[in-house]
Amino acid sequence: MKRTALFSLFILLLTIILPACKEDVYMDWKIQNEKWLEIHKNDSGFQTTASGLSYKVIHQGYFLPKPTANSYVVTAYKGQLIDGSTFDSSTKYGNYVSRFVAGFQEGLKKMNVGGSYILYIPYKLGYDTISTNASIPPYSTLIFEVDLTNVYNQ
Repeated sequence: MKRTALFSLFILLLTIILPACKEDVYMDWKIQNEKWLEIHKNDSGFQTTASGLSYKVIHQGYFLPKPTANSYVVTAYKGQLIDGSTFDSSTKYGNYVSRFVAGFQEGLKKMNVGGSYILYIPYKLGYDTISTNASIPPYSTLIFEVDLTNVYNQ
């Protein structure tokens, strides 16, 4: 009985301690990303929203409608991290706005068809502390160059 109790206590401690250790592994990356975003969110031509998204309009585009949460959009994009590494890109990608990370959704909703934006997405509007993409560490600021090619509203 004593061994079972000690083993249970050991397992409980491991479940508490290991997640905390994992955050420490990425703490330097988190700090680098927060500093980078603070420095670059006021780059020339960038605007920052209340949520923390920073964006720059390269070309607003001419055609309405703008996307909504329920819209299906076709985009061309390139996604990078602050170290310059590209984690994803596509010349023609279609999906529902609601399926993108929060910061990308917010940026898309500002665009007109034919528009081009640069988005600086802080980690809390991106993948936060968990990423489904091995190329994107937790706490990553996402940098996207986005062209909105088409919008299909429902």
